[in-house]
Amino acid sequence: MLALVGWVGEGRPVTSTGQLLRADARELVDLLGTGGNTGAGAAGPLRGVQVLLAWAHHAGLVTTDGPRLRPGPAAGRLREDPGALQDTLFAAVPRLEDSRCGWQSVRLHLEGSADFSAGLAVLWRRLGAGPLTEAEAARTVWEELTARHQVEERQIAGLTSWKVVVARDTARALALYEAVGAVRAGDGRIAVTGYGRGRALSGLCDDDAERHRHGEVLVHWP
Repeated sequence: MLALVGWVGEGRPVTSTGQLLRADARELVDLLGTGGNTGAGAAGPLRGVQVLLAWAHHAGLVTTDGPRLRPGPAAGRLREDPGALQDTLFAAVPRLEDSRCGWQSVRLHLEGSADFSAGLAVLWRRLGAGPLTEAEAARTVWEELTARHQVEERQIAGLTSWKVVVARDTARALALYEAVGAVRAGDGRIAVTGYGRGRALSGLCDDDAERHRHGEVLVHWP
């Protein structure tokens, strides 16, 4: 994240549709090391950059000001305080459901379905009771999101199973928590760290979400 803010510097141009220029996106792939991310073809590394950009937006590290991507209101303070940066990034993980590159399992297309952050909150409480396997973590989120629905019976033919989507997005969220030191993974199990045990998933004020959501920059896909 610090490398990303440093790269933004005094500002970087974006297109009229709010996308990074292709050359800049490719430069970020190399700078941030997302080329090792899993994904199909060239989309994997670029999606990694897009997730990091969205995460930085919701943490207040970067913002989009008209035709330019600029350092956000919290950038200066967080660059000087690693602990505050860690806390801010931890708190911003559930906010990615408001992002254009966020959790695809957020909306199950069923009236009354819970948002993905509700599943994360339940998962976090469950992790507090002891380590989980990846399958158990995914099932915890799935059961919270679908408590009032028989989702598999409504699955549209030809679409990826919602269980597969939720499991993938749960793994993505846990990877972000691992990146900030809140959980650790090993031998197929996920456990809360000492840092993570002192954290609680908190909600996001509507005005805060609104401020970041509309200024989010997109990667220019090939």
